[in-house]
Amino acid sequence: MALITAAATFAGCSSSPSSDGERPSYTTSDDVQARVLPQLAANGDDVESADDASWVVDATVAGVDEGTTVTLLAKTDGGDWDEVSEGETDADGHVALTSDTAGTLVVVTGDGDDAIGTEVDTSDAPEPTFTDEFDDADSVDGGPDAKWRTRQQGRTGVRTCSHADPSAAEVTDGVLVLSVEEDPAGGECQLPGRRKMFPYRINGHVGTESIFGFTYGYAAARIRTQSARGQHAAFWMQAVGGQQPGGPKAGGAEIDIMEYFGDDHPEGGLTSFTYFLDKAGKKQTLGGWLPDVDDLGDDWAEKYHVFSVEWTPEEYVFRIDGQVTQRIEGETSGREEFLILSLLSSDYELPRFNGELPETMEVDWARVWETGPEEG
Repeated sequence: MALITAAATFAGCSSSPSSDGERPSYTTSDDVQARVLPQLAANGDDVESADDASWVVDATVAGVDEGTTVTLLAKTDGGDWDEVSEGETDADGHVALTSDTAGTLVVVTGDGDDAIGTEVDTSDAPEPTFTDEFDDADSVDGGPDAKWRTRQQGRTGVRTCSHADPSAAEVTDGVLVLSVEEDPAGGECQLPGRRKMFPYRINGHVGTESIFGFTYGYAAARIRTQSARGQHAAFWMQAVGGQQPGGPKAGGAEIDIMEYFGDDHPEGGLTSFTYFLDKAGKKQTLGGWLPDVDDLGDDWAEKYHVFSVEWTPEEYVFRIDGQVTQRIEGETSGREEFLILSLLSSDYELPRFNGELPETMEVDWARVWETGPEEG
């Protein structure tokens, strides 16, 4: 492992916390940079509060080989220092670590006299500005206090065989359940060039338009997806007032934080995209299918995972449970954006349907930490 010799200040005076629980010894070095992100990691089977999610520590170590081990330590209630997370650097020296423990955290790499590190604190993470734990049945379409409303999406565009309907979005037992179901009005739809008929469908499709929007920061949702192909779960954002030509900064963008197209998809099933209109009004697309999805997990329809985006004026950083999955650099939306959660059955997906209706997507919570352009 290659480490760097740098001017530094000695911090700590004891051995590894794995042996005696005391503060670790390391040399404070500018070669270890770290920042505390919000609570963006919480995979598991059960419903949990957003406040119980893990903080993410985004760390970079300069001058080390890919695969260098980095350790995160936290001070427990009993006063001992314990290792709470460990990871390996990528080719650029980046690593994402997590902590369930609030307070001071220490990021360390190397052993003995060669150990270098830095200190951060969870209080440095931004405070949430929007949270919905879906504990209130009126949270969706529930009158003036609703945080989400069913979007007015009829049978049009790429969804001529389906439309949004309030009955396909239900809040129950602390979870928002979005469904794709056969349209109770009946009828069948025929796609151009195909002989097979498909039952018309209704989709769960809700958003915070005219209720909540923000510009720059973090947006996250804890989601358990559908399993079947033929529809896709999605957590995304659109510009308030609609996109306009002129590029993303002036005209806004669609930011697809996650889309899941079903188990056993040949491309892995997960995507992150952004769309905007250039100065000529032509649609531009960035992003794509997430590579190496199996390294991130294979239980999307079985467990909840936190899907998030960090949106700054210079880039979008997409994460799953705090792990960076895609980074899109360059000019980003400079407009206020609102949140959308949906389970949509597009026409092009219907021939690939391999499940049983209803198919469902579950959302445990959604949260935003607005930073504004300067912090972002």
